[in-house]
Amino acid sequence: MPARYDQHFLIDDAAADTIVSAASIEAGDPVIEIGPGAGVLTRRLLERGASLTVVEVDSKLIPGLERRFGKDENFTLIHSDFLKRDLDLLPKEATIVSNLPYSVGTPIVQRLLDWPAWDVAVLMLQKEVVDRVLADPGSKTYGLLTLSVAIKADAEHICDVGPECFSPPPKVSSTVMRLHRRPKIALPEDLGEKDFFRIARAAFGQRRKMAAKSIASVLGVPRATVNAAFMACGLPVTARAEKLSLDEFIALAKKLKLNS
Repeated sequence: MPARYDQHFLIDDAAADTIVSAASIEAGDPVIEIGPGAGVLTRRLLERGASLTVVEVDSKLIPGLERRFGKDENFTLIHSDFLKRDLDLLPKEATIVSNLPYSVGTPIVQRLLDWPAWDVAVLMLQKEVVDRVLADPGSKTYGLLTLSVAIKADAEHICDVGPECFSPPPKVSSTVMRLHRRPKIALPEDLGEKDFFRIARAAFGQRRKMAAKSIASVLGVPRATVNAAFMACGLPVTARAEKLSLDEFIALAKKLKLNS
C-alpha cells in the first residue's frame, strides 16, 4: 500500500498493542483516532470496547475502513481533515489515539493543545518531534514546542518504534508519547498565552544570541529594560533561551509585561 499524505502504516503487532495499552481504554470509553490508515489500531480499540470515532482524510482508505469496521455499532467514520474539522462536532472528554503522519504531526499536536475536550492522548510521531516535546532546559532540542506542550499537558515517553515496523518503512525512527491534559493552563492568571509566547518566541528568535539581546532586538525593547528584567528575576543577562526553564520564562514574561 503506497504512502499518501506522508503516511507510513504500522504493521508491527507489538507496537500496536503497546500504543493501545498505553491509552488504558475500557468498554464504552469515547476514543478519537486521527488517521486510522489501514485500521491496525482501529481493530484493537474496538476489541477493547471503545466508542470509537475515526477521522481519515485519505479518500482511498475510506472504503476499506467501511468494509472492515462499518458494521460495528461502536464505530463512526468521519472523512475529513482533522486540521480543518470543526472539533466541537467530535466527542467530548475523549481519549485521542493516533499514528500521526510526519508532515502534519506537529500542527495536529498544536491543535489538540488548543482544544480542551480531551483528557489523554497517545500519539506516535517522528522521534525528533517527541524529543523536542520532552526536552529539558539546556538541551539543543528544547524550544517553543517544549513550552507549548508543558503549559497545557504532562508528557511522557512510552516507547520507540523503528522503521521496520512500518510499510513503507520511513527513513527515521518514531516515538510514542502520552499526554495528560492539565486541568488548568500552567500560567498565572495575570499572564496570558499571548504575552508569554511574545517573550518566548522573541527569546528563541535568534537562538545563537543571548536571550536578553534577542528579546530586545526582536521586540524593539531597550536592552537596559530587558537586562533589568533578567536581573529582577535572578537570571544572568548572558543566559541563552534554551537554558531558561518554564518557570523562568513565566517570571520573565510577567516582569517584561509590567515594564511594557
